Amino acid sequence: MTLPHYSGAYEAWAPVIARLAFAATFLISAFFKIPGTETFTMQVGMAGAAGLPFPLVMVTLAFILEVCAGIALVIGWRTRTAGFLLALFTLLIAFVFYRNLADQAQFAGFMSCMALVAGLVYVSVYGAKHAAVRKD
Repeated sequence: MTLPHYSGAYEAWAPVIARLAFAATFLISAFFKIPGTETFTMQVGMAGAAGLPFPLVMVTLAFILEVCAGIALVIGWRTRTAGFLLALFTLLIAFVFYRNLADQAQFAGFMSCMALVAGLVYVSVYGAKHAAVRKD
């Protein structure tokens, strides 16, 4: 008996599903950073409170990265680059916003970021695989 995760269909489509899940995470996050909205202002305030220099610029750049890299993951274009950039971005987020690891909530946020980083590094190594505009 062959287990489902050893099948060719699973190997072909699991990376696509994972790419879409990662993309959804960042595209939803970008939705809350749309410049000119109330949530954008809140994000800028949080970035400033965390000590980031030029929080308005930083949140705007985060919005651009999340939208562009998220779309790249969805369509399978330059997925290795998108995965790498999002992994670096998420690592930066983890160390800037979740510094107090003695606080259980911040530790949980930090570990969530690390899980995302691990998956994104995997995407950056193996690329899009199937259902991609450009397999890289």
